[in-house]
Formats: sequence, structure tokens, C-alpha cells
Amino acid sequence: MPKFPESLRKVGPYLNIGGVFLGCMVLGVALGWWLDQKLGTKPWMLLSGSLLGMVSGFYHFFKVVLRQGDGKKHE
Repeated sequence: MPKFPESLRKVGPYLNIGGVFLGCMVLGVALGWWLDQKLGTKPWMLLSGSLLGMVSGFYHFFKVVLRQGDGKKHE
């Protein structure tokens, strides 16, 4: 049982990657949809927001993965 806390510390930074990616996507889509409603630019802002959400999600994903690979602590 003494290895459990150590294992949890090692895997901890990776536990929220999926939630952060999903949050970025949802926020990007919601922002794009809202802008489409306000500006009447259907579907361009929705597509742009989706792309921005994906890029942001992947950025955070690689930031966590590469930081852990360097041996640095996750902020």
C-alpha cells in the first residue's frame, strides 16, 4: 500500500487532461455559436470557435505531457 500515494502523485497531472480538452471545446463552440447569433455569420463563427477550442485543447494537452516528460512539476 505505500506505493499507492506515489503512484497517485505520478498519474495526478494526467487525470484532468480529458476534462480540460472537453472544456476548451465546449467553450469554443459556445462562443462561436453566440457570436453567430449576434453577428448573423452562420456557420463561420461556430466553425472558428470549434477550431479555436480544438487548438486550445491540444495546446494544454501537449503542455502537460511535455512538461511531465521533462521532469518538471505541473502547475
